[in-house]
Formats: sequence, structure tokens, C-alpha cells
Amino acid sequence: MDGKETAPARVRARWNNDWLFFEFVCRDEVVVAPGTKDGEEHFKLGDVVEIFVGTAGRPGYLEVHATPEGHKSVYAFRGYRQSAQAPGGCLVRAGTIPGGWRAVISIPRDILGNQGPWDFLAGRYDYDEEGARPLLSSFPAQTGKADFHDRSRFALLELQP
Repeated sequence: MDGKETAPARVRARWNNDWLFFEFVCRDEVVVAPGTKDGEEHFKLGDVVEIFVGTAGRPGYLEVHATPEGHKSVYAFRGYRQSAQAPGGCLVRAGTIPGGWRAVISIPRDILGNQGPWDFLAGRYDYDEEGARPLLSSFPAQTGKADFHDRSRFALLELQP
């Protein structure tokens, strides 16, 4: 996205009747996670993975961040970059693994209206050191200037039995 390569990451989506789960496995030689609590703007501080998700055809969407230390930030929008009250209930589990880190973001389906399909975008901020500029990546890959809020550039998530 920004012309530089970041280490690979794998993203998988899973579900059950009540939850959507997004698992990230990030290859990362230097894990940078200086944030100390939930709700911080972790993407400005260190390594973060994030999911953007909203019901297809509706303007509202969520943005949920996870750090390697298991901290989270949850943002809600009623339209393109129009802030709304963030819901509770989203969960994050994360930690370092050999060669990098892993995070699972869990979102209650009822927050999203329970029925898909959903528009979604997964992203990653990969820092080499505190205070440096991160390398950015997105899944699906965005070309040109990054805009993680442009839902026309999201993928469609449809659940399969």
C-alpha cells in the first residue's frame, strides 16, 4: 500500500450463531506494543491489527483494533467517518508467538444486525520501533492512497455453513 513491504500476515474469518471471529497471525521480527490499556489510539503507538465491518447496504460500521498485548480499541461510525457511540461486547485475545504475534477479534453478531452479508476490511499497522512510521497493509489489498473507511474498497463477507 505505501510502497514498502511488511512481513506477511494471515487473516481468517470464522463464525457461529452469536459471533464473528477474525484471526490474524502476523509474522513480525520486532513486536512494538507500548500501549497500556484499552481505548488508546494504539495505531499511533505500535503494532495493531484491525477489522472494519458493517452490514452491506447500511451506512453504519465498526472498527476494532487489537494489539499484541491484547489491548483493544473500538470505534463506531454511523456513516463515512461520522463517529457514533461505540458498543460494548467486542473481545480481543492476543499474544506473541514464535516469529510474531496472533490476535483474535470477536464481534457479537447482534451488534451488526446479526444477518449478513457484511462489508469488511482487515488492516495492519506494523512498527519497527516506537515513534517510527508504520508500514500499512490491508486485506483485501488497497492500491493507491490508503482509506480504510472507504467501504467501496471493502470485501463482502458471506457466511458459509
